[in-house]
Amino acid sequence: MIKTASIHLRPDDAGSLALVGGIIAFLEERGIATLLPDIELFADGALKKHRADTMELVAGSELVIVIGGDGTFLRTARLFAGKRAPLFGINRGRLGFLTEFSPDEAFHHLDEVVAGKHPVSERSTLDASLIRDGKELRTATVINDAVISKGAFSRPISVRLELDDAFLNCYSGDGLIIATPTGSTAYSLSAGGPIVIPSIDSAYVLNPICPHMLAVRPMIIPAQTTLRVRIVSDFENLLLTIDGQEAIPIEGEDEIRVRGSEKKVHLIQHPARDYYEILRRKLGWGKNVNGDG
Repeated sequence: MIKTASIHLRPDDAGSLALVGGIIAFLEERGIATLLPDIELFADGALKKHRADTMELVAGSELVIVIGGDGTFLRTARLFAGKRAPLFGINRGRLGFLTEFSPDEAFHHLDEVVAGKHPVSERSTLDASLIRDGKELRTATVINDAVISKGAFSRPISVRLELDDAFLNCYSGDGLIIATPTGSTAYSLSAGGPIVIPSIDSAYVLNPICPHMLAVRPMIIPAQTTLRVRIVSDFENLLLTIDGQEAIPIEGEDEIRVRGSEKKVHLIQHPARDYYEILRRKLGWGKNVNGDG
């Protein structure tokens, strides 16, 4: 039985306050306590008493409710990577790959979730580490993708790639995307990468961005393989961006190490909507010549 749930949304999303209040009342009727992030949006009024710091949110949540789009979902998922608490995504905009439930249907499905009747999918993650002068400066959990990019420079950057200490290639281009199966439908897809079904948790995508060699193509890499990317270009303002949200400055001769992580993210699935339906809707597949689906 779930005893405590937390609700997460964008810090400036005042339009969701009524929905938050409704969810809290719904949960309280079922004897479930609610935690909210300690943000300015909840500083006044009846919601103030539910605020908790990040440590309490992560430790105390048995169910995680996310209101917003896939960006908000990703930010929350990174907090709970490696935890057992499943994430329930309510999308206030267009149908998302991660936020699968609409506000109109949320309460019906939450009732089912509380009763333990909804399926939960497990998504794989990556660990991305920044190495400088032989020292590990930073390690981040990757839900969608890690992107090495050249910032504002118009010149290409050069990178050297190794897989488990075996040299693979050295090439120039606009950057490099390393994507999880979950993230294969994000930036990597726009850059010509393959779609990897999220249930495949034993691989990740290596996708060069605009390489200056026609023979360079995206690759599917086994999750247990360690990818080493060494920045050959001596540029400033190079970035390692995690899930499109966290930008880590990198320098020439830095090394980025990426490998499949033991941390998993647990998503509550829509019982009437599978991944392939979401693909069809988001990508416009399955339409005949008359425009009917």
